[in-house]
Amino acid sequence: MEVSDAPSIAGPGHNLASVTDILKDRFVGLIDEVEALANQANAARDALGTPPTVTTDEQRDQLTKLGLDAHKLGKRLDETKLATTKPLRDEVTETNGFFQTLATRPDKIKTAFQQLVGTYDEAKRAAERRKAAEVAEQARQEAQRKLEEAAASNHGVMSDVVLKEASDAEHRAAVLENAALSAGSGPTRTEGGTISRVTKWDFRIVEAAKIDLNKLRAHFSIADIEKAIRAHVRANRDTAPLAGVEIFPDTKTQFRG
Repeated sequence: MEVSDAPSIAGPGHNLASVTDILKDRFVGLIDEVEALANQANAARDALGTPPTVTTDEQRDQLTKLGLDAHKLGKRLDETKLATTKPLRDEVTETNGFFQTLATRPDKIKTAFQQLVGTYDEAKRAAERRKAAEVAEQARQEAQRKLEEAAASNHGVMSDVVLKEASDAEHRAAVLENAALSAGSGPTRTEGGTISRVTKWDFRIVEAAKIDLNKLRAHFSIADIEKAIRAHVRANRDTAPLAGVEIFPDTKTQFRG
């Protein structure tokens, strides 16, 4: 069996040809073309001396032709690559689409039920918070009553006793108030699973022109900054300088056939 006839998919422990071996066999003609062009280019470069320097029109024309040949071969290689990988890319796209479509229904079920359960659970949590707040308020009122009772007492011992009760009631009220603040915030464990509340901060842009980019600069990567500068330079060239940026023309020779 030729390498090109080998299956392209193989599991662990296989002794079939690798993808690279299959491609080498299938595109041996292109490999030979690249090798031949590289040999011609090396020979032409070596003929220029050390360091390589173009001194005649003949040398210029030869390098120009080889450069154009390299461009055309590179373009053909790119087209061949795209044509070769298209069935694979189409297969991946179709496979992703299949599973994404399949996953849509479970995702919708989960989202819908999270909303339904969330509404019910939030109502229960709110009721729990209200109840805890009411208990804390009652304890606070009891502590205040004890303080007023101690202040109104003319009996020293009795006043001390009531004052101690007031202090205990004050402490209990403080504990209950702290408990009220966190009431209904923990996870709810059920027979079917655990319900918890997750809060994340999000945003929406309401007026882009008013965004202060200086406050966001710490979150810009160098790649983000370079992308913005590149767009600015393409649009303005050197007519709109940027502090901290050197804008200059970068002229290179190009071959066109």
